[in-house]
Amino acid sequence: MKNPKDRPRATLDRPFYSPAELARIAGVHPSTVLNWIRSGRLSGVRLSPRIYRIPLASAIRLLEPERVRPPRIIERPFARVNIAAIERELRQEHRRPGRRRS
Repeated sequence: MKNPKDRPRATLDRPFYSPAELARIAGVHPSTVLNWIRSGRLSGVRLSPRIYRIPLASAIRLLEPERVRPPRIIERPFARVNIAAIERELRQEHRRPGRRRS
């Protein structure tokens, strides 16, 4: 068996892939792709009980993560935080049911 790093990179140019096609591109067994879908590591569309299709964006996230744009983080350094309100909410969440405080 050849080393997976020696394999030429396949181009991802179709809108959807079957688990077998994606497995061939990734160099894994088709059941591995199905396990990734079931575990949530890979998103796929279930067309029937035995047929899945994997969208191009999901395939790119798995096979070529460097092509994926990182999530945008918005910082609000001057936003006001009401500490007293947060502490009240936490106390209410952790209060035991049925026990009253006086």
